[in-house]
Amino acid sequence: MNKIIPLALFLAMTFFAAAQNDDSPGWTQNTPKAGNGTYVYVVERGDGISVNDAVNNALLKVLRTTMMRIGAVVSWDEVNNSLQNGSDWGAVSIKYNIPVNKVCEYIEQKTDKGYRVAILCQVAKSGAVYPEFDEFTGCNDTRAYNNGSALLKSALLPGLGQIGKNRTASGALTMLGEVAFVGSGVAAYYMANHQFDIMQNPQTSLENFQIAKQKYNSWRIVNISSLSAAAVLYLWNLYRAYTIKPNYKQRKYVALYPTMIPEPNGVATGVGLTFNF
Repeated sequence: MNKIIPLALFLAMTFFAAAQNDDSPGWTQNTPKAGNGTYVYVVERGDGISVNDAVNNALLKVLRTTMMRIGAVVSWDEVNNSLQNGSDWGAVSIKYNIPVNKVCEYIEQKTDKGYRVAILCQVAKSGAVYPEFDEFTGCNDTRAYNNGSALLKSALLPGLGQIGKNRTASGALTMLGEVAFVGSGVAAYYMANHQFDIMQNPQTSLENFQIAKQKYNSWRIVNISSLSAAAVLYLWNLYRAYTIKPNYKQRKYVALYPTMIPEPNGVATGVGLTFNF
């Protein structure tokens, strides 16, 4: 009974965590992994009296962090005024050469005072290379990348939550590791019991008794070590399932892009290679 109560509390907390984010896309909780090394994903939130105002305020944050990331020498007030005066964010991005690609937006909150909107953008990783943005199709995907549901899946079957976040290799290794540790622990338990039965047999000689005792102690060590490792791996599996970032699949391509090496005339020179598979 003492073991059932903590388990019931754990499952209740897990279901509660899973229910918290069911309506929100996965990218609002876990920033996607970029498909290549030329850009990164950024999630920002903005408030406004309209959806457009909220999106613009979120984009201002994205543009500002991107300017700092790539070292763009642009007047922040100028960028801010351009957006506030109704200019399209894409036009602002092109005009001031700030590589940003907005791919998703989601209304997180609507009240009498306005809206809170989350946006997902692809931005240049640095000022050293021109970004090759990928196609993103997971804007409305809430099924596979929810932290709470991933935790619940891994609580029921170790590794399943990671697989649900497209971390197939990590999840499969966790699953195989758990099977191996538990399997060896159970096998060692029965082997130890077999040696214990030999020790308990009145017909066993003193020499065989001592041999059985040594084997019993060895199998007990294997049993305890394996089950302890299984328990540690299980807890690590829960942690990974909840915290690991989902791997949103990107389109496959091979692309050449110009590297942005500063030149006196401001023209980028050089060529870089991106290979994604």
